[in-house]
Amino acid sequence: MSLPSLMYHDVIVPGQPDDSGFPGPAAAHYKMTLDLFAQHLEQLARSRLHFPDVTALRDPVSRSCLLTFDDGGASAPYIGEALAARGMTGHFFITTHRIGTHGFVEPDDLLALQRLGHVVGSHSHTHPSDISALNDAALLAQWKESRDRLQQLLGTPVIAASVPGGFYTERVARIVAETGYQYLFTSEPTARAHVVDGCQILGRYALWHDSSPDMAVALARGIGSQRERQWLAWNLKKPLKRWTRPVYQRLRRRWLGDS
Repeated sequence: MSLPSLMYHDVIVPGQPDDSGFPGPAAAHYKMTLDLFAQHLEQLARSRLHFPDVTALRDPVSRSCLLTFDDGGASAPYIGEALAARGMTGHFFITTHRIGTHGFVEPDDLLALQRLGHVVGSHSHTHPSDISALNDAALLAQWKESRDRLQQLLGTPVIAASVPGGFYTERVARIVAETGYQYLFTSEPTARAHVVDGCQILGRYALWHDSSPDMAVALARGIGSQRERQWLAWNLKKPLKRWTRPVYQRLRRRWLGDS
């Protein structure tokens, strides 16, 4: 199956990045202002694409793109309303340990997202800095605790998840599948999906705090060179992430201004 997905995070008031989601400059790199996000949605709405619910898809759908939102920041209810007003479905991946804490969603927010027709899924329980470095038991606990909490809150099965930090491996996917999820979103910039132990693995194209609406449409539609540029950058970083994890994380924090 070939199906592009866009990866957003939080939407914020200018100058107040810590009001939604994880605090600090590194997290703020992924947070978009209200005005810029509205421009993204307007451009995407005019793109003649469909923005469906991945759990409702039975066959690949041409001219479709999935919209995903990681972390579970307090801006999720606003995002959900904005999407619904335009007939778009969002996929909200929640760090369940943070539910009800400053900057993050409340239980009622998740129920509201569900009522609007959005998908609520897991972003792990505690958002480890490198989830792929955990042993099997710790990995299983992350995904199971998160799924159990969400299902208790929502009253329905939770079958979608996303990998925190971009640290995807096939071992992570196998444990996600073992826990009962049927869809796992990674941060790998690809529109090609594959299956691991019955779980659909889907890549995503990232949007940052300064990404233009034109860039979002180009990634969603596969026009220009935006997809190829993200793929190249990702694959150049992959060996550094895999073999020098602590060094990579320190360099990344320094580059993003998070000392």
